Amino acid sequence: MAPIAVAPTTDTKFLTNLKTSVVSPQPNTLHDVIAQAVHRYPLHELGFITSSAHDSSIQTKTFSAFNQYVRNLARAMLEWRKPTGSVVIVYLTEHEDNMAAVWACLLAGYVPCLQPALSAQQTHKEGHVAHIKNLFGSAIWLTSEISAEQISTISGLDVHLLSELKASVEKFSVAPDWVAHKAKPDDDAILFLTSGSTGFSKVVVHTHRTILSACRAKGQSYGLTSESRVLNWVGFDHVAGSLEMHITPLLYGASQLHVHAAAILADPLRLLRLIDEKSIELAFASNFLLSELTRDLVKRTDLFGCFDLSSIRRINSGGEATVSKIAQAFVVMMKKFSKNPSAVSFVISPGFGMTETCAGCIYHPVDILATEPAHEFLDLGRPINGCEMRVVDPADGITLRPDGESGELQVRGSMLFVRYYNNAEATSSSFVEGGWYRTGDFGLIEDGVMRLSGRIKETIIYSKKLDTYLQTADGVTNSFLAAVPYRAPGQETEGFIIFYSPTFDLDESDASAKLLATHQALRDISVKMITLPPQIVIPIPLSQMERTTLGKLSRARLISLFTQGQFATYIARAEELLSQARGVSFVAPSTETEKALAKIYAGIFNLADSEVSASDNFFEIGGTSIDAIRLKREGEEHFGVPDISAIQILKNPVLSSLAKYVDSLLSKGTQTEEYDPIVPLQLSGNKTPIFFVHSGIGEVLIFVNFAKYLLNERPFYAFRARGFDAGHPYFTSMDEMVSCYTAAIKKTQATGPYAIAGYSYGGVVAFEVAKRLEAMGDEVKFVGLVNIPPHIAPRMRESSGMLHLSSFLGLVAQHDADSDLAPPLRPLTKQEQLESVWKMAPPERIVELQLTLEKLDKWVDLAGSLVDCALDYNPSGSVAALDVFYAIPFAGTKADWLNNQLKPWSGYSRGEVSYIDVPGEHNTLMDIEHVSQFQKIFRSRLEARGL
Repeated sequence: MAPIAVAPTTDTKFLTNLKTSVVSPQPNTLHDVIAQAVHRYPLHELGFITSSAHDSSIQTKTFSAFNQYVRNLARAMLEWRKPTGSVVIVYLTEHEDNMAAVWACLLAGYVPCLQPALSAQQTHKEGHVAHIKNLFGSAIWLTSEISAEQISTISGLDVHLLSELKASVEKFSVAPDWVAHKAKPDDDAILFLTSGSTGFSKVVVHTHRTILSACRAKGQSYGLTSESRVLNWVGFDHVAGSLEMHITPLLYGASQLHVHAAAILADPLRLLRLIDEKSIELAFASNFLLSELTRDLVKRTDLFGCFDLSSIRRINSGGEATVSKIAQAFVVMMKKFSKNPSAVSFVISPGFGMTETCAGCIYHPVDILATEPAHEFLDLGRPINGCEMRVVDPADGITLRPDGESGELQVRGSMLFVRYYNNAEATSSSFVEGGWYRTGDFGLIEDGVMRLSGRIKETIIYSKKLDTYLQTADGVTNSFLAAVPYRAPGQETEGFIIFYSPTFDLDESDASAKLLATHQALRDISVKMITLPPQIVIPIPLSQMERTTLGKLSRARLISLFTQGQFATYIARAEELLSQARGVSFVAPSTETEKALAKIYAGIFNLADSEVSASDNFFEIGGTSIDAIRLKREGEEHFGVPDISAIQILKNPVLSSLAKYVDSLLSKGTQTEEYDPIVPLQLSGNKTPIFFVHSGIGEVLIFVNFAKYLLNERPFYAFRARGFDAGHPYFTSMDEMVSCYTAAIKKTQATGPYAIAGYSYGGVVAFEVAKRLEAMGDEVKFVGLVNIPPHIAPRMRESSGMLHLSSFLGLVAQHDADSDLAPPLRPLTKQEQLESVWKMAPPERIVELQLTLEKLDKWVDLAGSLVDCALDYNPSGSVAALDVFYAIPFAGTKADWLNNQLKPWSGYSRGEVSYIDVPGEHNTLMDIEHVSQFQKIFRSRLEARGL
């Protein structure tokens, strides 16, 4: 790195030896990589800024000096008298120390395993170390004095200090090409620990071959040359820091500057200074750092035009999703701070990778200003050379998904890890036929470009969006918030806790009001984003927010401290303040929109306007599905907007929240939102949630009355078919619908046991979703099918979608639809059929539903699309258990319906099927007059299944 001054070496014999040594032009091992770098570019440099550096002072070593240092270090390691292939756990903090230790291990014939910072929580730390001991047996720990103190209470460890090893180096001066053991391409090279978010870490084994394959392809993707200059601040214990930002540039002879994360996080502007001073071309910045930089830069208008940023060509971004708007804002700021804005031209390259793939293996470099992003988060792109990707049906792991359809993301290629250390079962279960690795992510590929759409194995709170949006809440210190999964003792489903540092002092006079507002905002964002509220929100000091290698908050440490009761004082103080704030429960509507909605609420519930609070929840104070339609109709009339979405009423039942939605309509007009199949109708309670699939009309309002009975018992999520809103296409197949709904369930509730039900048509969809979940290894304890037989295709072929919908909506009587209306309507055009039904419909029902001929037409098309999805449906396979609820059918007797149509479900259950008689007719069992009895029966079956 030319701008970094360094005295040239005076060891002419050393340089002569390097020039005459034989080095393969295509390295086959990591030994060859360092030898080639020193042979070709002896004066290129490695620079380091330590965690303790308060300025930009850089410690440097030329490639040749570093080479000599690590080979002498490797020779000193042999004094340990350990056999070749022994594992050395490298537990260090500074980049240079980690880098030297890893290379020394490799050259000494040992296998380094990079250990991230251990938890400060004693129990978790001891458990992890015991796990490592069990995996490796007699592994050496190479560490510093401070880190050795952390593990001093754990007996049986073979601990060696790096400082002592360095001191012994003076006794050795080996040749610049010395190695203790000549490695082979398929020898184990470096071990990496996974995050261990679902338990103790697995150990990923990478060979010389897998690492070199990845590094060659990465370098090609980055456009690296020997003249490139790279800046890295990711910890060396992470694959991105060690492989992507060190070994890859070393392979191409590029100079490198490694900065401890603390130095960048303490002063994000240092990144710009270093780009300027050191002519950096390639750097790394996660989304949170881009956000942090942008926020800081906005405040520093005094530095506009102060930096030469023309050298930067690419910024890789990983570790979390990159928000398009943040990336755009960052580039705009970079131009403003540049001395020559027109000379600033670089790409931001989000990527996908894992420890198992040597970090990034899929990239999408994009000029963020020249190309408007198509999505909220930047696409992840195309595979590097030697890597392949595909999206498959998660049920079988092999059936390819069509272009643009979500499924399980799989990758394969020469950069994939070879195994999990001492864990054959985990290794085997991670691959399917053909060498495809199951990443555990949902993704989709369009025109060869991949983007993620969720996690298969993780809980929803790992959603890339959630933390980003929670950060926007007033009262949250930027970048100091983490939503962490948590399952309380005895709790059947996993929830989550929000830890954050408030921007205000909890001892301020108005702290209680600020805290209440912040907690309400965090809850509202959570419900809107993932349809789940947090179990608890805990405000804690900044000092407790420990960060990981990638600069993200340490979730493992936070949850450990919580379970040990270390946050009890903060929780108690928060509850005290919140109780004060709730002392006056009534919140007077303040804006004109809130006041108008309060008047509508009052009219619906026969209250005085002054009795309605801005914090009132429409459904908690007695609202029904019919009331919601009335609220929709009266709201549209009062505010003069064409459509207040009924779904938005369900998602924003609190008056103040609904007012904000109405305000957004008034200011921006109706906007198309991303399709979300799940509508949360009830979110309180700790019992296993119930997921209910819509009937053949696709809508969910019919479930509102039922959901209210589960208040404070269990969440109720309803599926709404795709296609009601403009810009959302109808489903084209049963498989597409089932895949979409399965992914949505996993996104909402990451792990089982699951409870799924379906009303009418939705019953077969629920059955297929349950099968899909079981195929993924999940437990489905309850599958409830409401008045639907397994063989629906014949009924679909015979039914009139328009009459079925019309009767379900109460526009025509069911008897008329079946006998009198079907024959005369059949030969008419669709428009003529619509007009005929419209004339027969009771005017008060049309007003109640707020239907127009156009809306009915669209609804008929949507219902017809659901019919089309079932025309070729034939049930197969089985689930663990089935509960079939039957009511009076459309035609025939109840006994015939049960014995001839419903009993065949017994062939699709591995356990005994329960057939349960429920009150009402097919179309009315969810109505107010029947639902009170139905819900009692339904809930009793849930309890009978252990839920």
